[in-house]
Order: sequence, then structure tokens, then C-alpha cells
Amino acid sequence: MKKNKIHKIILLSGLTLASISIANKLTFMSATSRNMLSNDDDLYFKWRFGRVFYTKEGKGNPILLIHELNSTGSDFEWKRLKKELAKNHTVYTIDLLGCGRSEKPNFTYTNFLYVQLITDFVKNIIGQRCDVVSSGNASALVLMSCVYHSELFNHIIMINPEEISDSCKLPAACNKLLKNLIELPVIGTMLYNVIHSQLYISMDLRTNKFYNTSKIKSIDIQAMHEAAHLGNYSAKFLFSSMEGNYTHIPVSAALKKINHNIIILGGTAEPKIEQTIAEYKELNPAIESDLIPNAMHFPHIEEPAKTAEILKTYIC
Repeated sequence: MKKNKIHKIILLSGLTLASISIANKLTFMSATSRNMLSNDDDLYFKWRFGRVFYTKEGKGNPILLIHELNSTGSDFEWKRLKKELAKNHTVYTIDLLGCGRSEKPNFTYTNFLYVQLITDFVKNIIGQRCDVVSSGNASALVLMSCVYHSELFNHIIMINPEEISDSCKLPAACNKLLKNLIELPVIGTMLYNVIHSQLYISMDLRTNKFYNTSKIKSIDIQAMHEAAHLGNYSAKFLFSSMEGNYTHIPVSAALKKINHNIIILGGTAEPKIEQTIAEYKELNPAIESDLIPNAMHFPHIEEPAKTAEILKTYIC
């Protein structure tokens, strides 16, 4: 009797894992079936850690647009803004390694990996000093890139950068445990898919990213959903690294060293944005700032015309 029960438990466990595995596979197939992120202008930078997707548009002084570092992130974030900027500039967008259409190797993603990527991209693809516009937590990566290679950058414009305290987070035992859980082949992948479902993405945009939720388009949700699932199971390794706090980079020391023009743009509805700006200015009083009305975390998606107008006042 005991043997029969054990056999039944093993069989049931096996069937459960097999069902979850099939569901995971179908989720990845469904999420990427629309080809939302396909583009006739697709270009790739053959970087030493993997191929990196980028676009180039327009003529004039170069601007590099860097999306927020997130599993759902891609250059789609700049879709409503880059055409306006391309009227007077050569505009580059990039999908950071582990994001969107770029390669997603199975390793731990760290802060300095992205510092190397940004500097190598400017050196090898843009080939001259450029202005950089960064979104959210990617701003810390740009600041540290500027510390190591100041000759590559002109203006640094940060849209809703993360709080100083958030940039200082380090991997702790609980973070490492969560990272290992997410990287489990079946259960970890299921957890990743639940967190990156269209429902969760929509809820996050409505709760944390948009002031006017009527401006959230289904195409935005679908593009983020696809970006999070391109590359199949490898897509989850950036997320696990971020949950492990391996991608944070302290910005306090960097802010004190940089002599470049630094501008912070924030949505008026972004939580603690005025406090964040004050903290940055305390470390570097030369920092300038502007607030974009009726916008939250993604003013360049929610209010692209207003964002472009403000950007033009800083970038020649």
C-alpha cells in the first residue's frame, strides 16, 4: 500500500510538472506570436557578451535613448518620442542586453556589465560624444558610465531616476534565495510568467506608471509582454538578477565627480519626485530639473509632445 501511494505521488508530481512545463512553453509562444517589436530598421551591435539590438534615425548631433532596465523594457518605450527628436538629431535607441530583441544569455546580470555596454556602444557605434536620455533606473548606469568615460558624453538627461537609497541596495541572503527560486527550470519559469503576464503588466502601468490611465494603449501592454518573453526561458535571468539586487549601482559618489550638464525630468505625479530631485541636487548643486505636468513614471509615453518640447530646451 505504501509503495502504491509513493508511486501515485511520484506520478502525480510528474504530471503536474509536465503540465506546468507545457503551459510555460505555450505562454512564451503566445507572447511572441504577434511580432510587435519587429522593425525593418533592425540593427545589431555584435558585443562580446551577446548581440545588442539598436536603431538609428535622423541626422544631426547624436542622442542616445536608453530605456528603463526591466524585463519588459525595450526601445519601444521611446516610440512616441524619437521621431520628433530625429527631426534635428541622429537618434539612437538600444535594447539593453537581456531586454527586448537583444540577446539574453543565461548568466547573472550586473551593474558594471551595463556600464561596459553603454560605453562600448558609444565608442563603437555612435563614434563621437553624444547626449544621453535615460529612463528610470538606467540613469544610474549612465552616470557611472560618465564617471569612467566622461569624454563620451555631453548632456545627461534622466527621466524619473530612482531614489538615491534604491541605488544603494546590495544582494542579501533573501535576495539570493529569490534569485535562485526564479532560476528553477519549471516552477521558477511559471513564477516569471505570472509576474510578467499581460494582467500584471496592465496593473503595474495603471498603478505605478501612468497618471492618466486612459492613455495606456493595448499595444504598449502587448509590446512589454512580448519583450519579456523573447528569448524563451533565458528571458528570466535579467529578472532574477534584478530581484537579487545585482544590477543596482550607488550613484552618490558618481554625482559628486561629474562635471557634465545633468538634467532631471520628472512627472508631477511620480511619487517622491521632488524629494528625489532635492537629494540629487544636494550631491551636485549644478543639476537642473523640470517637471512634466499630468504625467507619472513614463512622461515620454504619456506626454511625448511636452517631453520633446522640454528636451529641446536642453539639447541643441
